[in-house]
Amino acid sequence: MGLELAYWTALGVGAGFLVLSILLGDVLDIFDFDIGDGVSATPVLFTAIAAFGGGGLLALKASDLDPGESVVVGLLTAVVLGGMAMLFFRVLGRQESPGAFSASQLAEAEGRCTVAITPGKTGRVSVYHEGMTRSFTATSDQEIASGEEVIVSGAIGNSLKVARR
Repeated sequence: MGLELAYWTALGVGAGFLVLSILLGDVLDIFDFDIGDGVSATPVLFTAIAAFGGGGLLALKASDLDPGESVVVGLLTAVVLGGMAMLFFRVLGRQESPGAFSASQLAEAEGRCTVAITPGKTGRVSVYHEGMTRSFTATSDQEIASGEEVIVSGAIGNSLKVARR
């Protein structure tokens, strides 16, 4: 029963966080990294975790394979479906228009805090500029709650330095 529970847990956690990463991408982006070609690792990883659980469960229960074989089937399912998710998100990423502006062009631009910022910690802000809205990581010397309006005072790489408006 222990292996079956592990499969159910992987399926639930992977599918749950996959849905959250798609619906609340801006919030989960602070834990994310790029795996090449603009593809975010978060949805690919969660797809693979869910696929491991689902593939393992099917192998264990539907085809009566022994536990060791079900782990191999789960791993193969994770690799295949994780790879398919990566290709899918790569294609979607290529459909997006390239950023028309960079962080360094945003001095004095106005935006809104989407993930609270405290001194010494990063958060996220959305900035509307030249007809586009983009999300950036941000720092501030003051506490800024989610939803507050901000003004950009500078940029370091792709991260913004902001203050309350």
